[in-house]
Amino acid sequence: MTDFPALEAQYLDTPTLEKLAPPRISTHPPRILLLYGSLRERSYSRLLTEEAARILQRLGAETRIFDPRDLPLPDSVSPDHPKVQELRALSMWSEGQVWCSPERHGAITGIMKAQIDWIPLEVGSVRPTQGRTLAVMQVSGGSQSFNAVNTLRLLGRWMRMITIPNQSSVAKAFRSSSGTVA
Repeated sequence: MTDFPALEAQYLDTPTLEKLAPPRISTHPPRILLLYGSLRERSYSRLLTEEAARILQRLGAETRIFDPRDLPLPDSVSPDHPKVQELRALSMWSEGQVWCSPERHGAITGIMKAQIDWIPLEVGSVRPTQGRTLAVMQVSGGSQSFNAVNTLRLLGRWMRMITIPNQSSVAKAFRSSSGTVA
């Protein structure tokens, strides 16, 4: 390594196909946690989340949807609150996540942010979400926008998740008459 004197060869591990192979092959379907950011009875983010769950199940994934009702605001109670524990357990169970928020005032909802804020940034010295796959979606009451998905993408990156390039932004979601968004 004479052409790069600042690099010490012992610290540069050259990849091989064997080194890139997963340490173990999964024996179960992919586990996907889905979060949505509205408490409305006819929540379009919930409807879109349910539609995504149906598609993921059809593709062979095991899905769980977290119901954010009764989840307290972050730091208002101890992390041993039952809804916080439920969310954290589902997050640990998951291998990938789908986040869907309505866009409210150009951003994600407080309900969505509260769920993300209750997922711990570290357990020991590791971020429990690190390396998990993330898909992001949003619903809007008006014209198409990408503010909420951009915020979700940024939060996922902060949590060291791998956000897929595709995203969904459903404008004028209220126009859906079939009971589903798509």
